[in-house]
Amino acid sequence: MESNKIIPRGLLFPFILLTTLFFAWAVPNNLTDTMLAAFKRIMSMSDSKTAWIQVVCYLLGYGCCAVPGALFIKKYTYKSGVMLGLGLYALGALLFYPAMLSSGVNIDFSFFMYLLAIFVLFAGLSVLETSANSYVLSIGPESTATRRLNLSQAFNPFGAITGVVISQIFILSQLNGMTAAERAQLPVEELAAIQGQELNAVTTAYVVLGLLMLALLLVIRFTKMPNLSEKGEKVEFGATLRRLIKNKNYVWGVVAQFFNIGAQIAVWSFVIRYAMVQLDFDGVLASLGDSASADAVVNALRGIEPVAAAFYDGCEWLGLDDLLPRTAEQAGATYYIMSLILFVIMRFVCTAMMKYVRAYKLLIGLALLAVIFCLGTMFGKGSFGVYCLMGVSGCMSLMFPTIYGFGLTGLGNDTKIGGSFMVMAIAGAAVLTQIQGIVSDQTGSIMAAYVVPGIAFAVIAYYGFFIARKQELAIK
Repeated sequence: MESNKIIPRGLLFPFILLTTLFFAWAVPNNLTDTMLAAFKRIMSMSDSKTAWIQVVCYLLGYGCCAVPGALFIKKYTYKSGVMLGLGLYALGALLFYPAMLSSGVNIDFSFFMYLLAIFVLFAGLSVLETSANSYVLSIGPESTATRRLNLSQAFNPFGAITGVVISQIFILSQLNGMTAAERAQLPVEELAAIQGQELNAVTTAYVVLGLLMLALLLVIRFTKMPNLSEKGEKVEFGATLRRLIKNKNYVWGVVAQFFNIGAQIAVWSFVIRYAMVQLDFDGVLASLGDSASADAVVNALRGIEPVAAAFYDGCEWLGLDDLLPRTAEQAGATYYIMSLILFVIMRFVCTAMMKYVRAYKLLIGLALLAVIFCLGTMFGKGSFGVYCLMGVSGCMSLMFPTIYGFGLTGLGNDTKIGGSFMVMAIAGAAVLTQIQGIVSDQTGSIMAAYVVPGIAFAVIAYYGFFIARKQELAIK
C-alpha cells in the first residue's frame, strides 16, 4: 500500500512547502507575461521588441541557468537548490528598484536594467524549478511520481492567476491610456513624469514580491526536509549527457517540452493584445471621452460580450471591484484571468481523470484540440476568436507535468541533470514568443501570429502518439 501513496507518511508538511514553491514561481511567470502589454504602452514599443522580455526570461534565465543549477543540486541537495533559487528570485525582484531609478537617466537604459533584473529573477526560477520538480518526483515512490507532480503542479495555476490579478490591480490600472502617437506629441518632461508613475507601479509590485520570497526562504531554511542528495558521488556531466542523448524517450521529452512551454507562453503573452484588437477596447474607451466615470467604462465594456459581463457581475457581487477594468489593458487582462481559471479547473479535472484514462491519451486528445482552437483563434472574428483563445488554455493544463514525468522516468541518478535540461527546454518560450511577435509585426495581425503555437501543439500530439504512448504501454 505504501508504494501506492502519492504523499509518503510523515512528509505532508515538507510536501506542502514544496507545493507552495509551484505557486510562488508562477506569480512572476504570469505577472511578467502582462509586462509585454505594460511596456508596450509605457515605452511605445513594437510587439517584437516587447517580446525581448520573454527572451530574457526563458532563453537567458531558464536556458542558461538550469544546467549550472542542476550541477549545484547534484553536488549538494535538493533543499540547497531550492534555497539558491529562492535567493536569486528575491534578488531579481528587488533589482526592479534601481531599474526604476535609472529611468531618470535614460528610458532605454532603464528598459535594459529591467531586463537585467528579470534575468536574475528568472535564473532563480530556473534553479527553483529544477530543484522542486525533481524533489517532488523523488520524495515518494516512482509508481506515483507523475500523479504526485501533477498534484503539486495543480497549484501552479493559482500562482499564475495571482500574478495576473496583481498586474490587473496594481500595474495595468495605473497605465495612462494615451496611445504611442499621443505620447510622442508630449513635452519631454511631461512624458517622463507619466512614465515615472507607471514604472513606479511596476516596481512596487515586484519589490513586495521579493520581500515575500525572502520570508519563504527563511521558513524553508529552518524546516526539516528529506535530505535527498548524492554527496560523495563524482559529478560526471559528460558521461551523464552521453547517456541522456542515447535515451530516445528523454530526448523527445525535452523536444516536446520545448514546444509545449513555447506554445504556452506564446499563447499567454499576447492574450491581452489579442483581446484588445479583436474587441476594439481602445476604440470603445476612446468613444467615452477622457472624463468618463469608472462605472461608465465598466458598463461600456460589459456590453461587448456576455462572458466578460458575467465576470464583472461576479466581481461586483463578491466585492472585488478592484478587478473591474479601467483601461484597455485591464479589459484584455480579464480574458487572461478567465483563461487561467479554466487552466486551473482543467488541471484538477485532468489529474483526476489520469486515474482512469491513460496519460498519453489525454495528452494526444488535448494537443489536437489545442490545434483546432488555434485555428479558431486565427480565423475567428470578435468574441468567437477570443473564446477559442481561452479554450487553448484549458488544453494546456496537463501538458507540462505529464511530459516532464514521462521524460524523466527511469533516469535514476541522472534525474537531476536530466531535469535541468527539461527545465532548460523552457527556452522554447523565448524562441516561439519572439517568432510570434515577428509574425505579428510583419503581417500586421496578432491573429495570424497564433499559427506559431498551433504548429507547436501539433508536435506535442506527435510526441504523445509515437513516444509517450509506447512508453506508457511498455510500463503498464
